[in-house]
Order: sequence, then C-alpha cells, then structure tokens
Amino acid sequence: MTLSVLNSILTPPNFPNESGISNVWPSIDEGLSFPRDYIAFINRYGTGRIADFIAIFNPFTTNYDLDFFEQKKSIIEDFNYLNNEDPEYFKYNLYPKINGLLPIGVTDNGDCIFWVVSDLKDSETWGTAIIASRSPDVEYFDENITSLLTGLLLRKIRSGSLPNSFPPKNVTFEKI
Repeated sequence: MTLSVLNSILTPPNFPNESGISNVWPSIDEGLSFPRDYIAFINRYGTGRIADFIAIFNPFTTNYDLDFFEQKKSIIEDFNYLNNEDPEYFKYNLYPKINGLLPIGVTDNGDCIFWVVSDLKDSETWGTAIIASRSPDVEYFDENITSLLTGLLLRKIRSGSLPNSFPPKNVTFEKI
C-alpha cells in the first residue's frame, strides 16, 4: 500500500507542521537512513495525531514526547530495563540488534509501534510491530509504516494490541 492510498483515507493537512520538506534529513544512526515511505509520510503530514489515537515520531518536531531521537533513546532504555528486571517475562529484541525493535510511534493507550530492523544497512526491508502497553508479547506485521497505518485504518489489518473500536468511523489527522 502506498502513501497515495493513505492520503485518500486520511486527509493530510494543507500545511503540515514540522515536515521534513526543505530540511536535510538526518540519519537514524551513522549510515542508516530512514525508510522512504516514512520520509514521504513526515513530509506530507508532519507532526500530528492519527484518528485521535496514534502519533508517529518525527525527527523535526520540537515536542519532546514526539521527537524521534528522544523517544528512540527513552523507549529503548525502558524496554531494556524491563528485559533486565524480569528476563523470564520480557524478552524484547531491541535495536541495534538484527530484527531489533526501533520505536516509531505510540498510541494514547501507551502501546508502542516499532520498526523491525531486519537489515542494519537497508531500511527499505523493515517490517513493523506493535507492543500493547505492559505486555510481553510482540505483534509483528510484514508491512512498512505507511502500509501498516493504511491497513489499520481500512480495517484490513487487525491488531490484537489496539482496541476493537479502532479506528473510529471518522478518521482524521490533527496537526500538533
């Protein structure tokens, strides 16, 4: 699924807040680029909330809670802490390991959305995953971030981590 399909169901703002357009895109880490679909998403939508429930992190935002780099560090530290505190219960494979989880977004319920970093040089091969708040279970999807969002909003992809009421009938994007 492409960004154009997402645009048809989730109307992008006319003037996105903190988009990457006319900015030099940073690397995730040295030599590791952001996936192209994510770059296109941030360029088109900027910082905001999807369906009054999901926020995708943005490397250009001034909002600490939505800043990609701040949340990458914070969430990986939190999940590493859980792994260390109760290794029998929590067994998260985290970035920078191969197939490690790299945070890309959150829900209002505290669920985390991740990229699954299957290749440390080619971000175009990455899938996605969702971990429900306070759950040891990882739900994997063979989708990039825009196809995951599109599938969730069209109810073609169901996630056991998200409420049955998601998405609402009126799906909007609200700039933050």
